[in-house]
Amino acid sequence: MAISRAEQLALAGFGVALLAVVFVIVANQRVPAPVVVATPSAPATIKVHVVGEVVWPGQYLLPAGAHVQDAIFAAHGPTLIADLNRVNLAAVLRDGDRVVIPRIVQPPYPFPAAGRPSPGRATPSSRPSVDRRTHPPAGGVPSKGEGGEHDRTVNVNTATAEELDRLPGIGPVLARRIVAYREQQGLFRRLDELLKVEGFGRKLLQRLEPALRLD
Repeated sequence: MAISRAEQLALAGFGVALLAVVFVIVANQRVPAPVVVATPSAPATIKVHVVGEVVWPGQYLLPAGAHVQDAIFAAHGPTLIADLNRVNLAAVLRDGDRVVIPRIVQPPYPFPAAGRPSPGRATPSSRPSVDRRTHPPAGGVPSKGEGGEHDRTVNVNTATAEELDRLPGIGPVLARRIVAYREQQGLFRRLDELLKVEGFGRKLLQRLEPALRLD
């Protein structure tokens, strides 16, 4: 049985339509391309503000992930009356943080105030009547056996780098510089000669002056 021209055209149209439907179905089944979400990278450094009982308060740049202890070291260490027991030294810092180092409510540091006997020292009424201002002992300074400020200060002309490192604000690097300067230039004749040591600033000298001696 012969197929007429009209039937041939109808079959051809049906085939084209079927192919179009198959193409649409296959196209809808393709896996969509993955969506990439860009996340901002963490900063390499952070800026923090260190205030309170540190040698040099101010703003400091620290590496990301730094801790409170790193911020204190950046500010050249705590002062003599800093209360680090009230600070979480292991806390991780973020950009823009403010680190506050409190002071000890009642400083236990043994330096007596001017004109006032230190705790544990004999008062003038219980010691021999000797005016130390006009009759100093041999050498011009109290001996270690007398229990005065001499026992609680550091001699910058004889102290080792380890002993200097124990002073607040003086790290191991600065301590070695002080010893090296002393060995090259001779003994210090005045405390302000410490300013000639690289890294030893005037503010640090003012804070540590009660704890230093030259004899």
